[in-house]
Amino acid sequence: MFIRWLGVVLLYSFFTMPCFAQEHEIAITIDDLPFVGSGTSTPGNLRRTQERFMSIVNTLVENKVPATGFIIGGSVAKNEWDLLQTFRDNGLTLGNHTYTHHSLNSLSADKYIADIDKADKRLESVMTEPKYFRYPYLAEGKGEKKLKVQEYLTEHQYTIAPVTIDSKDYEFNARFYRIPYRQRAQRINQFKKSYLAFIWKQTVRAEKRAKTVEGQPVKQILLIHANLLNSLCLGDIIAMYREHGYKFISLAEALQGNTAPVINDLGSASNTEEQKQ
Repeated sequence: MFIRWLGVVLLYSFFTMPCFAQEHEIAITIDDLPFVGSGTSTPGNLRRTQERFMSIVNTLVENKVPATGFIIGGSVAKNEWDLLQTFRDNGLTLGNHTYTHHSLNSLSADKYIADIDKADKRLESVMTEPKYFRYPYLAEGKGEKKLKVQEYLTEHQYTIAPVTIDSKDYEFNARFYRIPYRQRAQRINQFKKSYLAFIWKQTVRAEKRAKTVEGQPVKQILLIHANLLNSLCLGDIIAMYREHGYKFISLAEALQGNTAPVINDLGSASNTEEQKQ
């Protein structure tokens, strides 16, 4: 009896090894490009923005992770176009995040469409194909307003980029900025633990919300922002997902087939933290 039981256990262990386990898939999307925080008004600020932005790009490239960034058209300073071009030149995708980053809840459909269109024209030289759009605050509106904006997006060949996992990194980024500058290096490792733990908690919730189809896991879409915290933690985020058996895919791949239930309308509270240092 013991030998039979042992054989069952060994057989189960064999077929649940990583090579036989279902592979989960996730796409990374990055809002509020070019960058939240440092600014470019002084040589020091410009240098910090460039270093932090390139840390995100280099981490994605070195780990061979595709990603889609969403640009706020009115936030691109004259000396930040090279950063966006570098993002694109490294095989990463760029989409439209409106011109002013206002919530659809606070504007009429006509004003919101004009804002998208203004960004569309300004970002034409750097946006990639297919064209993606991400609603600021994930606010899609309701009723006729929602339909009118969606009609505009369809007419202009935009695909709406949903979110299934919200990292809420803007809250963690704001907390990290409150740490005195000279103390950040010694406190970053502990800070990472709480940030990564929260992202994983959000991921588990998303997986529980999702329903598998024909035995295959659904595809997840993670929302993070181009900010200081992710310039320091993106490599850890990638490693965490890979350790849990996730494969990184493009947004285009994530939108094919079984996408997990999406998150929408984060409300009116800002998730863009204009910080210094």
